[in-house]
Amino acid sequence: MFSDDQAAEHQFWIDLHVRVCCEMERPIFRRLGRFEGLIPKRYYLLDGVPRRITGVAWTMGARGSENWKFSLTLPFSTSWSDLSPAEANVVITPEKMEIEVELGQQ
Repeated sequence: MFSDDQAAEHQFWIDLHVRVCCEMERPIFRRLGRFEGLIPKRYYLLDGVPRRITGVAWTMGARGSENWKFSLTLPFSTSWSDLSPAEANVVITPEKMEIEVELGQQ
């Protein structure tokens, strides 16, 4: 997919997890429970490069574990290490049980 190694992709997902956790800690979202993680399921490619990734996000709240929809829109890039989750625009829509992330480049 991208030209760099799996270690950079792994670090990207760790950084994105931290970014979404920070957003879920905002007072308006605390009632939703604790954010547990992301599972990328489908990569949408353009010329062999990921442009959009969808999957599942899950939270742990008073009602137990909940699966949410997750989508990540990526800029055109050639390297996972070029992507900065810290600068991501994160939109959490509780009524749809959905987390959307739009990423820019460093």
